[in-house]
Amino acid sequence: MGGRRVSPPNYFLEHSMKVLGIPLSPYVRKVAVVLNIKGIDYEVQPVLPGSDDPDFRAVSPLGKIPVLIDGDLSIPDSSVICEYLEEAYPEIPVLPRGPVDRARARFLEEYGDTKLVEVTAPVFIENFVNPTIFKTGTDAARVEKVVNEALPPVLHYLEAVVPEADYLFGQLCTADVSMISGTINAGYGGFEVDASRWPKYAAYQQRVMEHPAVARALEAERLTMAAMQP
Repeated sequence: MGGRRVSPPNYFLEHSMKVLGIPLSPYVRKVAVVLNIKGIDYEVQPVLPGSDDPDFRAVSPLGKIPVLIDGDLSIPDSSVICEYLEEAYPEIPVLPRGPVDRARARFLEEYGDTKLVEVTAPVFIENFVNPTIFKTGTDAARVEKVVNEALPPVLHYLEAVVPEADYLFGQLCTADVSMISGTINAGYGGFEVDASRWPKYAAYQQRVMEHPAVARALEAERLTMAAMQP
């Protein structure tokens, strides 16, 4: 489904670039980094995934975040948003050149957005979201099973495909962000990549996190987390 033009809901009346979602989302993070790389001013409008607010559902029929509001254009889905930004604001690219590298980048972005987020989400949910946001207990057995069984094969794959230096395709692209977002969120739940087992990936993750566009997004996340603390 492509982007659709709608009459902006009440809280989108200002015609500035807005991202609907919460900074801690891996998918909001990816869009924020792309906007930072391209030097586009934007504002994050806090919306939780699954919100039943009718204005939100008018622009996100699946109830997912993020949604980009660019004037009267609304676009859901982080990958579609990033492709739109790449085409609409091409001066600073966030995809490699050439069809072969672009195809590889899109797959690695998809792998990070799906498999990596899927296996790391329980650590983030159980050790951060539940106790911090919902004030509930933590299922330690669930976390242990993920860390010991589900996560290592994924990290083995990532260790095999990340570069020894720099980024996946020379300069930072959307795939780089997706390839570390799951472990960033797991880190909020107390998980740390074991550099003795996965040295390439641990070093790669640190490099990507230190990129100015990523560091800016992570600072916004730290402020969000600080606001959640009692």
